[in-house]
Amino acid sequence: MAITIQPYTEDMVSAVCAFNEVLEAGAVPPEFRFPESSVPAWLPPVGNRRIYQKYYLAVEGDAVRGGFILKYQDFSLGAQIRRIAYYHLPLSQGIVNKAYAGVGVMMLRSALKLEPVLFALGMGGFDRPLPLMLKAMKWKLAAVPFFFRVIHPGPFLREISALKRSPAMRLGAQFAGRTGVGWFAIHAAQRFRQRAVNIKTQTGLVSEFGSWSDDLWRECSSTYAFIGSRDSATLNILYPPGKKFFCLRVTRDSSLLGWAVLLNTQMHGNKYFGNLCVGSIVDCLAAPQHAEYIVQAAAEFLVRQGCDLIVTNHSHGRWGVALTRSGFLSGPSNFVFAPSPALADALGPTQAISEIYLTRGDGDGPVNL
Repeated sequence: MAITIQPYTEDMVSAVCAFNEVLEAGAVPPEFRFPESSVPAWLPPVGNRRIYQKYYLAVEGDAVRGGFILKYQDFSLGAQIRRIAYYHLPLSQGIVNKAYAGVGVMMLRSALKLEPVLFALGMGGFDRPLPLMLKAMKWKLAAVPFFFRVIHPGPFLREISALKRSPAMRLGAQFAGRTGVGWFAIHAAQRFRQRAVNIKTQTGLVSEFGSWSDDLWRECSSTYAFIGSRDSATLNILYPPGKKFFCLRVTRDSSLLGWAVLLNTQMHGNKYFGNLCVGSIVDCLAAPQHAEYIVQAAAEFLVRQGCDLIVTNHSHGRWGVALTRSGFLSGPSNFVFAPSPALADALGPTQAISEIYLTRGDGDGPVNL
């Protein structure tokens, strides 16, 4: 029987539950399950919202063999506002049954027919199934750089999983932590890069984004080759009041410089961060020449919050420089950007990852943070 792609409707919920049971029986990790509701819990298509999600299923008769999600959002692309889709959580029964190995490619091709200008983001690294498939289909892939700043070297050396990959690395980290060598080396590396910002700024927490953020968006949007809409309507949906986000507004002499959205998360047995208290610069916006002020203000706030480690992903080169000058180090990134061929053409054949604007606020948001 032929497999067709169709929107996820309420009558298919039981079939999706059965699909998830097949994945569970095949020992697929629990984070890889398709939503068991046809209405998205995050970013549902409500009213005239410009940012929302739609679910699609690969159906064979009455059975679900796969599914994927398209998140729609306005982007400034070459200083023009366009609606662009983000392709994520593609799941196929081919993970556990080779008879359905072609469903993944079929879903991607169907998504491209629905929305030719789309992208994938995150994906867990270049060696995961989706990026490998995209590479085989001649998509261009690039890592969104990862930056980190260690505030408390002792807990960092004890907890970070990357330092436990081998007995030798584990012993080395333990030695560095107990002797103080690690503290000295980490602080020396960070201070070597750090450059103080001489201009004084003022910071304050805001409960929501207002017209001031719309003014900033209008001023900044055309300065970046590719950037997701960061107007107040979008930001208040992504980072709603009353949630766990800290929304920091940065000014100088009453003039707005920019903003940052931050998290302070106490981890518990996290596969990357162990039991560290992790601060995250989730999202931010400012003119490129003001990036350093925003990064420094965000980092100082998270230090006052008692974080052991501050992390962020940012693609734009000017922001990468700002992070380095604020004492951040760069590390291996599993946050991968893959534009569709149509989007890659629109960006231009020589467009580098350092010229576009992506943070952990893009894609499916600050998951695992």
